[in-house]
Amino acid sequence: MPADPGCPEKGTRLVLPCDDPDGWAYVQEVLRGPLATPADVDAMLTKFSALDREPRVCTFFQDIPGTEESGLFDFDEFFATGLPLLRQVALDMPALFEGVEVPIFKTAPVIVRDPQDRSHSWTETLGRRSVSLSRQQCACLLAHSFFGSLKRPVSVQPNDFRFTVSDMFVGSARSPTSATVFLNYWSMLARHGFAQGCVTFERRGYRRGPSPWHWEGNARSLCAVRMADGALEDSPAEVHAEFANGFVGGGVMTGDCAMEELLFLVKPELMVCMAIQNRMSDTEAICVSGALQYSLVRGYGSSFVFAGDYDHRREGPPPTVCAIDAVRGGGPAMTERALLRDLNKARIAFDGACDIATGHWGCGAFGNNHDLMFLKQWLAASEAGARTMYYHDFSRQQSHNVVPLTRRLRHLTVGQLWSFLRKITDDLQPANVAQFSIRMREVAAGKRPLPDHLSQSFPQDQP
Repeated sequence: MPADPGCPEKGTRLVLPCDDPDGWAYVQEVLRGPLATPADVDAMLTKFSALDREPRVCTFFQDIPGTEESGLFDFDEFFATGLPLLRQVALDMPALFEGVEVPIFKTAPVIVRDPQDRSHSWTETLGRRSVSLSRQQCACLLAHSFFGSLKRPVSVQPNDFRFTVSDMFVGSARSPTSATVFLNYWSMLARHGFAQGCVTFERRGYRRGPSPWHWEGNARSLCAVRMADGALEDSPAEVHAEFANGFVGGGVMTGDCAMEELLFLVKPELMVCMAIQNRMSDTEAICVSGALQYSLVRGYGSSFVFAGDYDHRREGPPPTVCAIDAVRGGGPAMTERALLRDLNKARIAFDGACDIATGHWGCGAFGNNHDLMFLKQWLAASEAGARTMYYHDFSRQQSHNVVPLTRRLRHLTVGQLWSFLRKITDDLQPANVAQFSIRMREVAAGKRPLPDHLSQSFPQDQP
C-alpha cells in the first residue's frame, strides 16, 4: 500500500502536549494559573523550562516592556487581548487536534510505489508529501512553542527540532525585537480574528542520482525577467523564493535577522515548518501555501526593528513560499555537480509556477556569486514553464549585470544557456569565482562574444 502522509508511521509524528494525560494535566494547571502581572507570564515560561535538561528563568516580561528595546510594540494591548487569546488557544489543543496526527517529514523519506494508486506515492520525477493545518491549529502549536510546553519528540534529533519560540524570551539567545514581532501576531489575531483558510506544508523531492530534468539540449525558451524594487514578500507573484538554511527557519528563534528569519517573523505560521520538516537534503525543497503576513519590519540584520501591523499592501491570496538552500559559495561552486545541485533544487521549488519572485539567493551569508545564482534561477524558472521571474535586487550594486545579461542571452533556449554556462565555467573549476565575475562583466558589456552556435541573437543594443 502507498504511504499516506495523513497517517504517519510510529516515530514520524509530532508529539503533542495533550497526548499524555498526566503531562496534559500539568500543562493545564500551569496555563490556568494567574496572569495578572508580567511576572506571572515569566513564571509560566519558567515552570515549563524547569522540565528541560537545562532549566532557565524567564524575566522578559518584567524587563522589556517600557524600555527602548520594546520599540513600537504595544505591550498594554498584548497583555489585555493577545495574551488571553494565546492562553486560550493553547488550552484548546485537545479539541483542535482531536483525531489528528501531525506528521514529521524527515530527510530522504522512503519512496513507496504502487502502480494501482499513485495518489500518495512519489513519482519518478517529483514527489510530494504534505499536510494542511487550520490557522487555529497553527496558532495552537505556536502557543505551546512560546510557553515551552511543546517538547522535541524522542525520535527527532536535537538539531532537527528548532521549533522553540520560547528561546526568543528565555536564555542567552533572548531577542527582544524578534520577540515583539512574534507577539504582534497575537495582538493582530485578538483584534481581527482568524482568517479563513488553512496552511499547507509540502516537502518536494526526487530520487538521488541523475538529474530528473534534461538540461542538455532542452528546447524550452527562457522566461521573461523583470527587475523589481521593494520587499520580495510584497511581490504579486504567486510563488516567492525563500533563501533558506538547510534547517528551514534558520536562526529565527535565536536572534538571527537575515532574509529567512525576518520572513518567518512577519509570517509566524511559517514557523510550524520547524516542527514538522527535518533538514532538507540536496534533492528537496519545502513549500508552504497559505501563510499570512501579520507585521511589518524595517531594516536588516542588527538594524531591523518592528514597524507595526501589516497593512495588506499585497492584494490577492497569500503566495506559496518555497524554501531552498544553496551550496556554500566558498566550496566547489563551479563544478557540474554543484551547478546541478542548485539548479535542480530551484526547479523543484518552481514547479508549476506562473510568476516567481526571487532575488540574490545564497549571496549573503552563503557567499555565492550574484550573476551565477541569477543564471541558475533563470534556467530553473524557465524549465519549470514560468512566464515571468521578478528579480528583487535590493541593491543595484550587486545586480548591475542582470539587465544586460538578460538582453544578451534572452534569445537562447534553456539547453543553450546551460551549454554556455558549462563552457564559460569549464576551466574555472572548482571555485574560481573571481574570474567568473570578470567574464560575466565582459559578456554583459558585449566584450566577450557568445559561441558561434549561440550567436544568432537580437541586436545587442535592443532594449
